[in-house]
Amino acid sequence: MSEGELFPEPGWAGASGHVALPEAAPGSVADRLLVAETIARYGWAYDERDRAALAACFTPDGVWQGIIMGRDHVEPIHGADAIAAWLAGFWPAQIDQRRHVFSNIVVGEPDGGEVLAYAYLVLLSSHDRTTTPVSAGPYRFTLRRTDRGLWRIARLAAGFDAPF
Repeated sequence: MSEGELFPEPGWAGASGHVALPEAAPGSVADRLLVAETIARYGWAYDERDRAALAACFTPDGVWQGIIMGRDHVEPIHGADAIAAWLAGFWPAQIDQRRHVFSNIVVGEPDGGEVLAYAYLVLLSSHDRTTTPVSAGPYRFTLRRTDRGLWRIARLAAGFDAPF
């Protein structure tokens, strides 16, 4: 990084291909709410250290991957149970209470039983009577409809604006 270079560069998510907002689509309000709930459940499951609930947010063949500031990639993790185990592996080192706060959820039009959604994450840490931000960034979700009409995460691409 050279002197004066912005890091992260504003707009990195779009420039790197991490974000490409879908056209506004009428879609079903129920589907949009169920997609948003699945995203929220992912955050709740992580924060409450509920490994089973975390795995249940994903399809059995789900994929979790990450990108930091458009430059550094976190290799994909494959399979709901493997994703939950990998994420749970961070818990012993995190003595703080994490809070994944998702906002600005944008949901595309379902296509063939899948839908693309984006959300901003603000990750907070509470420890020793203080709450501080840890990171923020754009998350991209591909969700698949189950035979019960619910949505599960088939692919999560987590984006982080700063190292965590």
